Amino acid sequence: MIYKNQSYYLMIILFLSNLAFSQERRVKVSMQSNPLESGYWWLEKNNFGINPSALDLEIDWQLNTVKTEYKSHFVYQKSNQLYLKESYIKHNFSNQTFLRLGLYYRDFSKYLNDELSSGSMLISKNAQPMPKIGFVASKTLRRNKNYSFDFGIAHGFFDKSGRGFDNFYIKAPFLHEKFLYLNIHKNQRKMGIGIVHEAIWSGSTPELGQQPNTLKDFFKVFISADGEYIDGPHANALGSHLGIWDFYYQINTDEKIMKFYYQHFFEDTSSLRFANSIDGLWGIELENYIPNTNLLIEYLDTTHCCYNPPYQDDNYYANFQYVAGWTHKNYVLGNPFIRNTAAFKELIKVFHIGMKIDASSHYFKIQSSRKINTKDTVKYKISAGKKIKDSLELNIYIANNNIDDIGFGAGISYLIQ
Repeated sequence: MIYKNQSYYLMIILFLSNLAFSQERRVKVSMQSNPLESGYWWLEKNNFGINPSALDLEIDWQLNTVKTEYKSHFVYQKSNQLYLKESYIKHNFSNQTFLRLGLYYRDFSKYLNDELSSGSMLISKNAQPMPKIGFVASKTLRRNKNYSFDFGIAHGFFDKSGRGFDNFYIKAPFLHEKFLYLNIHKNQRKMGIGIVHEAIWSGSTPELGQQPNTLKDFFKVFISADGEYIDGPHANALGSHLGIWDFYYQINTDEKIMKFYYQHFFEDTSSLRFANSIDGLWGIELENYIPNTNLLIEYLDTTHCCYNPPYQDDNYYANFQYVAGWTHKNYVLGNPFIRNTAAFKELIKVFHIGMKIDASSHYFKIQSSRKINTKDTVKYKISAGKKIKDSLELNIYIANNNIDDIGFGAGISYLIQ
């Protein structure tokens, strides 16, 4: 099935690009073979919402002008399925301010290495990118250049799918997103703290019908004000709200980079105030401490989500109003180890390692994860590749599935500039 709305985005971007004066154009064409069986964790998770087929054709096109970037990236499968990855128009008003329209992931948590990470607590690359329009800006203090602020706001659109159905919602909900970060630069160190707020609102659900969608309702969503009382000990905020406190610390020494980060997840006032203790994603990344190597280690904890009901009783990513939860096109938007279900308490601890070695024209990459508070198998994907004359690249990989079978894949890509 070809998603018509996505095809429209693709055609608009390609059409507008022909009107632009090219400064830099880049096209990458790839073909990838995959196992026929399903259940390969690291082939299906953080894979841009794409269920791999026996053979995937991928085209990544990008054009940059003086102030505007055009991007179209899609995957076509033999079954006539078309998946759009990040495809957008981004206009830069200055080096620190831009407007972006199209399908894209996030403009926050810039430190996070999505290639190796288990996935952001809010917006990973597990689902297809959502259609959004967003404004982002940065401001450095004039009196003290060591301090800067990053802030942004976006309006997005979910689709009707959910819980395995293509038309779960009667009318698709909206996304509200905003963030604010304080960054401190001093010598070779950089640290920051940010808060990111996401909300699902409007739309029409099978259980509750049409949800509030006026301009007044938007301002209530913006400040997380209460909606009408429905059930429980107290009224809840209008819409479904979630977010993170985002902390990072980075040290640059010569060609080495060390990062520490913590994404503290919240869904209500209690978890906003850290009533859910250390829940969230903890990580450290070391770049070039081993020559030409990135090593990333993460710990994910959700075991404090429900210790004090009803005030601290959050099944992360689940919601009683928007039952499809924190998903887009039936894929979790955040970390793939957390499911969007209210059926049982999702109490997990996950240990994750990601590593990539770049040596001349060769690379080697591994992702490996395991739940450590319950019986689980190690989920892994190991890949290797070779670049030939900067334009041609060959790759192979192995991965295991949920019954510990091993699958193999291979691919080829060609870069046209």
